[in-house]
Amino acid sequence: MLKKLLVITLAMTLSVGAFAQGSLEENLSNMLSDNATMYLQPLGDAFGATMNSGWYHRSKVHKMLGFDISAKAMIAAVPEESEFFNFVLSENTMEFDLGSLVAGQTISPVELTFADIYKDTDTRTPTFFGPSEADSAGLLVTNQTHLADLFEAHMRSELTAQGVTGVAQDLAIANANIPSHVASLNLNLPLPPGIGLPALPLVMPQLALGLPMGIELTLRGFPEQEIPDIGMFSMFGAGARINVDQFIPIPLFPVDITAGAFYSQMSIGDIVESSNMSMGLQVGKSLNLLIFGVGLYADASYETSSLSIAYEADLDPNDPNNELTSISFDMETDPGLRLGAGLHLKLIPLTYLNLHVSQTPTNQVLTAGFGITLR
Repeated sequence: MLKKLLVITLAMTLSVGAFAQGSLEENLSNMLSDNATMYLQPLGDAFGATMNSGWYHRSKVHKMLGFDISAKAMIAAVPEESEFFNFVLSENTMEFDLGSLVAGQTISPVELTFADIYKDTDTRTPTFFGPSEADSAGLLVTNQTHLADLFEAHMRSELTAQGVTGVAQDLAIANANIPSHVASLNLNLPLPPGIGLPALPLVMPQLALGLPMGIELTLRGFPEQEIPDIGMFSMFGAGARINVDQFIPIPLFPVDITAGAFYSQMSIGDIVESSNMSMGLQVGKSLNLLIFGVGLYADASYETSSLSIAYEADLDPNDPNNELTSISFDMETDPGLRLGAGLHLKLIPLTYLNLHVSQTPTNQVLTAGFGITLR
């Protein structure tokens, strides 16, 4: 997956030699940050949706020293509208050297933008979750006619300023053979495909422990470990729930009401940082029938997520002395309300099975849990 995060950078290095190097790196860096954010935003949305899922499996908290040890599997569906985005063209200027096209005359460089170079091209291209087929990837096609017109207008302006007019100017432009020069630049810019996955899965081990005063503590995560060529990977989360209906002065209150808050974070080397927070209420009822049990609940939560990407990009791999360019950007999902409902089943003593469906502002999430439990 990490290699996929960098593919948008590698795909844009093919036309490096066509531009003035100083302006190229600056403009590619700006375009990469803007478009990589849109390319990866569905990943940030889906990742946040899964990280904020599966924190509980019933509306009732554990009793004092009750616990469960669980494995949670979450999968966030990717909506169809998140499979493509429109590539944004940089408005910063770049220089093209035209001096060699006219013998005996001094022609200053012309400054153009990516919007000039790819005028009227189709900018629709896959996101991270878009189609993986190569023919589905975007392609910024040079508008050669428009570019040649801009080159010619600039050269005529320069020649006129130097007193070259009429037939002499027409001959100079003809000898420059601008259309052929534009075609030789080979400025068509391929854009990366997606990975072709309709959903993002995540599996998480988890521990919940009952504490005094109707409080339940939850911990999840993986031991820190080294990923070759990437760095240290770590994922950790913690949260707490409290029994709210215990404060309602109605004997034998018919439903369980629980409030909870949860936080999780993940890091992969110096490349990826993620943080996620969820606060909400769960309302439901559980019934125990001898060794069996069943419970239904509904929940609502307010959630936030962020995903930060930072890496070094080689914008000119053909130059062994080229310095790497730092690319970094932050993605935040729109804070919003998640609504869901779940089913808790106790079919075998000391074990449970849980299914939960929910809808975030961006993704539909299905969560399944299985574990050992002692109330």
